[in-house]
Amino acid sequence: MSKVPVLIELTQSSKLSSQATTALEASPKTSAIPELAGVKLDKSFGITPVPTLAESVSELSLDAATDDGVAVDFESMPLQETFVVRGEIEEKDAAKIGKQKGVVGVYSDVQIEPQIICPGSAALGTDSTVERLLCTDRLHRMGADGSGVLVAIVDSGINMAHMNAQGKNPTFDAARSWVPRAGLTPGSLPVGHGTMCAFDACIAAPKCTLLDIALLQSNATGPTPMSGFLSDAVRAYAHLIRVMTAPRRPGETRSLVVNNSWGMFHPSWDFPVGHPGNYSDNPNHPFNRIVATLARTGADILFAAGNCGANCPDGRCQGVTANAIYGANSHRDVLSIAGVDTTKQRVGYSSQGPGRLTRNKPDLSGYTHFQGSGVYPADGGTSAATPVVAGVVAAIRTKRPYTPGNPSRSPSAIRSLLTSTAQDLGTAGYDFDHGYGVVNGCEIARRLRPVLINICRRYPHLCRIRPVPIDICRRYPQLCQPLPPRRPPFPLPPGPRPGPGLSDSSAEYGMLDLGADPEFLESLEAHELAELMYYAGQYDAIQGEQSSGGGANAKESAKAGDCGCN
Repeated sequence: MSKVPVLIELTQSSKLSSQATTALEASPKTSAIPELAGVKLDKSFGITPVPTLAESVSELSLDAATDDGVAVDFESMPLQETFVVRGEIEEKDAAKIGKQKGVVGVYSDVQIEPQIICPGSAALGTDSTVERLLCTDRLHRMGADGSGVLVAIVDSGINMAHMNAQGKNPTFDAARSWVPRAGLTPGSLPVGHGTMCAFDACIAAPKCTLLDIALLQSNATGPTPMSGFLSDAVRAYAHLIRVMTAPRRPGETRSLVVNNSWGMFHPSWDFPVGHPGNYSDNPNHPFNRIVATLARTGADILFAAGNCGANCPDGRCQGVTANAIYGANSHRDVLSIAGVDTTKQRVGYSSQGPGRLTRNKPDLSGYTHFQGSGVYPADGGTSAATPVVAGVVAAIRTKRPYTPGNPSRSPSAIRSLLTSTAQDLGTAGYDFDHGYGVVNGCEIARRLRPVLINICRRYPHLCRIRPVPIDICRRYPQLCQPLPPRRPPFPLPPGPRPGPGLSDSSAEYGMLDLGADPEFLESLEAHELAELMYYAGQYDAIQGEQSSGGGANAKESAKAGDCGCN
């Protein structure tokens, strides 16, 4: 029988931990790997840790919280951490090898390739067309342009010189980029698929910071120069977890958007469904687990749905077009992106749901098959649709940066924002062709815009001195004590960083920014509205007093009776 590439998961040991690969190493140490009968090890791969989540109530290195608010400790936990190595085995020996001492499991090391365009189709529109459809002018005017957001292009590599020549000038972070083997320079790799993806992400996020994660520049062998294996993807994601959990400089956010325009094309590339080493339908595969881990650190992860659509499938699909969104491309913690052209018609090669790991996939559609990067005649496939949406996510993150412990800034909240604002296509509601519809930058811009409401104008009875339908300070005397502000006892929507027209208090307490929930004020009782105004006034006054050294104006405004209505 022919040999097949596999990932072998090993139990934790201090020796393995001491030799685990933490960065690109020309000669990784492998002496700690136990003897594995029937396995031809690839020693150039080294030993890669697979992080394991542990719920903890202790103080965390990241101050992280999951989407459901449960704290997560991402520090190394020796009793739970496992490691993977790469090798080749006879397929028939997988079960026997999995029973050897120290082996947790044997998993398919699936070949992966870019989700590139349907041959022979002319481009429809340009990147300027996509800019107009996404309302990027509105997004950029309000500062939603990717500033301060890391965008990792997990692909064949980026050529920044070509990007600059095409008019895209994002920041590039070589230090936090990653290559799978020595001799490669991030940002200076051959112009190709990865450069196209980087260009398309910059349509909506021109001021993002690109990371070149050159997964498809591995030394794997396959039918194209851009072939790769999931084993390298595990290493790349381990690197991104370190990026996400590393200490930050003051003022630096933890926002990371991860674009993956690649996947497997046919079930024959994998162990059969039901086999313990299967990837496509198995959430316990090491790569599917590490995707979940990266998502729980707060990264926004996007995967191409694939190019096995029933109307125009890629030849590598070998005619298999049903349930063709495999493995991590259908993971519950990622946005799976289908493709539509600039007339909002589904492109025939865009893979249709249901997904393998999660039924309702794809989640969303992005624009594709337009003239843009200059790498190909058309930026096409779900390969292009995915970074177009990734750029929109990065633009959103400029205004709503990831904040550990804040559910409204979690990856799931961003996914909900994108799907709830999408322009519905096809049948009403969710469908397996388009997901919830095509990404709608115009509606997102409306949602992100702060809605400033003059409370005293909208609710004059709360702020009138004479006549007094409701005398706030008499009816609620506890509100009008000249005391430092306290956090209100009822939930408030999260506020943005201070900006034009917003005070520090409104930013902290979210009193004026209703972009996250425009109906919030309407839901409050009169005394709750009064408290909002009171805290705003008191906080501003105290901040002013501190900054002015106790000036007369600040002290005057902080005296009892100033209930925040002035």
